[in-house]
Parts: sequence; C-alpha cells; structure tokens
Amino acid sequence: MVSPVQIQMQNSSRGIYETFDFRGLTADGRQAFIVKHTLFKPWFGKGTVTVALICFDRKTAKSQTFSACEDLTPAYEKQFKHAKNWENCSFAFASGSFFDISREMLRGKIHSHQGTMSWNLHLQRQDAVLHQLPQGLCFELPWPRHKVQVRDCFLSFHGKIQGAGVMLSGSFVGSNHHYWGDGYPVEYAAAQCNHFVEDESAFFYGFSARLSIAKLMTSPYISMASLKLHGRWFNFSDTLHSVRHQLEALDNYRWRITFLNADYGLDVDIDGGNPRINAWTGWHAEQSWGGCSVIKTTPFASATMTLYQRNTKALVAELTTRDIELKTLLPENEPQSSGFSAAP
Repeated sequence: MVSPVQIQMQNSSRGIYETFDFRGLTADGRQAFIVKHTLFKPWFGKGTVTVALICFDRKTAKSQTFSACEDLTPAYEKQFKHAKNWENCSFAFASGSFFDISREMLRGKIHSHQGTMSWNLHLQRQDAVLHQLPQGLCFELPWPRHKVQVRDCFLSFHGKIQGAGVMLSGSFVGSNHHYWGDGYPVEYAAAQCNHFVEDESAFFYGFSARLSIAKLMTSPYISMASLKLHGRWFNFSDTLHSVRHQLEALDNYRWRITFLNADYGLDVDIDGGNPRINAWTGWHAEQSWGGCSVIKTTPFASATMTLYQRNTKALVAELTTRDIELKTLLPENEPQSSGFSAAP
C-alpha cells in the first residue's frame, strides 16, 4: 500500500510533478483558501520547489495568489528524499519564504511582489483517507501516469492567515490531497466537497480525465467517483467500468456526469458560474516532458447530486451545496506566461 504522505519524488527515476495541498473554508462560507506545496522535476533540466497560497472571497468574487519558487538543486532534492514524507517536511527559500508541514501544524510565509503572506494553522485530523484508484494496479505500475489520494477527507484547521490586505482567522473545515504524475492529464475535471446542506458528514470526490497514451494518442474519458453518505461509502471507481460513465458536459466552468455501478446511479451536476461574478483562479502546471497546462479552479461552485437505486430508480438521497471545489483543464487553453498564476 502506498502511504498517502510518502514523498513520491524519491521513488521516481524520471520526471515528476507532485503536490501536497490543503483546502479550507471559513465557517460563514465567505472565504476559502488553498495551500499548495509542489515539487517538480523534469526529464531534463532543473526542477523547482514551489509554495503557493490562493485566497478566495465569495462576496467580492475575487481571488489572490501568492507564490514563491526556487530551483530544485541536488542538495534540495536530497533534503526531500531524506524527509521521506510530507508530514515531516520543511523548506526555506532564499527570499525568506518558507513552509513547514507536520501532522498537527501547517505553517508558512511568502514574500512576493504583491506583499507578504503568512499562515499558522493547527490541524485536527480524522485520518479519513480515500484511495480511489486500485492500490496494486495504479499506484505501483507506471500507467496511468497520474495518481491521486485524499489524505484526509475531513480536516479541521484553527489559526490565522494574514498579510497583503487579507485576514482569515478562526476555524476552517477542509481536506488534504496528494497528487503526483508527470504533469496533468490531457483534459480533465475534478471536484471535491465535504460541505453539503443535507448531510454535514457527506464527502464527494470524483474526476473525468483523458490520458495520454505513449504521447501518440489520448484515451477515452476515464471517470471515477466516491460519495460518503450517512457514514457509508458509495464507490463508482471500478477500473474496468471507468470509461462507461455517462459524461454530459465538461468545459472550463462546468462538469456534468452520471456515474453508474452495479446497484446505484449518481447524477452529478456542477456549475462554477461566470468567472466575472464568481471567484476563480488559474495556474500553470508544468509537464515533465516540457510545456505547461492551465488549471482553473473555484471553491464556490454549486452542485446537485442525486443518488438512486439503479434498478428501481428509487431516490436514495439528493445533496446540494454552494461550496464544491471544481477544477478543470482543457487542452485548448494555452499558457500566457511562465509564471505560477494565470487568468481564469
């Protein structure tokens, strides 16, 4: 079994793009944040270490991104390999920026041209790990080249994020994700949420992706999802059936799909809204073989999910939320710069 906190770069003999991310939402639902820790090592040339803080405000419909980046030298690479896992990991940048991750604490500071941002957050974990991909097949074999684990589906934060005109303090609810691969898929949408109106203990994570096959062609859409409802998991992640789910829409700001397993159906309808009136941001994700992808995201998408028995069509539950995180990548979106931030 692959540990959800193991730094995968130490096991990669080729290029890798790896992130260990934290997401949080304020109690009143107005503000949200993402803290991204990224290790990037290309097939050829220098890699990078990046930390980024993205803050979203529902009321103003704006987002702010702060980041620090440094070359991944052989000495730094050795440092991360020695750390072995993300919950025993810290890094200091030449600019004075830093990050520090432990099981109980998340700290950091970023000095950027937009100002200085810092965060000091105590973590209360439930250790609710989601391994959506089959362990032996997908984590130990080289394909698919994109792996994801939800380190903790239900994570509570308490502390403060402040600086550059931003102040978030108090308690937050969120999650912790671990992703690694040689970049991102050719095209995809992914969503996660633990803040549903009808069931505060519910959790959803799912994705649709088209993957590169030997860099010569792309796969059909591969889709998987898991929904925890009233303490029970409903999984739509059978590998052999991952291309049979009914994808209806996938664009920059929307994802609509019906997931099916032997017993249940799950209709998922997610709308991220107009980026002019909803807080979106974008960033550039480097590919290990060269080039960048443009990732767009909002934590304030609206969603309706309908779970029903497949044979009888009897309704099991309907869930709604205004706080689902939607993330999309379309191949036609070209990076406009080499920086971390991108226009949504």
